[in-house]
Amino acid sequence: MKGKFGNNPTSIETSVKPLIRGLIIGLVITSMLFILFALAMSFYILPTNSATIVASLSIAVGAFFGGYFAAKKLAKNGLIIGALCGFAMFLLFTLIGIAAFGTAPSTSTLIRLLIFMTSGAIGGIIGVGNADKRKIV
Repeated sequence: MKGKFGNNPTSIETSVKPLIRGLIIGLVITSMLFILFALAMSFYILPTNSATIVASLSIAVGAFFGGYFAAKKLAKNGLIIGALCGFAMFLLFTLIGIAAFGTAPSTSTLIRLLIFMTSGAIGGIIGVGNADKRKIV
């Protein structure tokens, strides 16, 4: 007989692990894109005035893949899981930005929130559609 923490995980436990996994994947992809675009800008392939567009593209792609992998693991509620993953990424980036630069959130913060959550939600919807439907006994 199993104890209190047997093979019956709660709904929150089963939802948090894929969200954290999606958050980490999204952060890694976003960081890799930031590094790639920074190198491209340093070698003058991209003009420096395109930094805002490149940063928005990077966070959108990172949030998309974070939502995709989180929802693919859960195989349900893709819109909500993807949006939550995007929101978690937004909170992390915003808190790091406030701590590093000491600036208050502005209207561009709201735009970044929309980018993160929309991209994450779209990734979540696509992730549920591509989820592995096989049940392993």
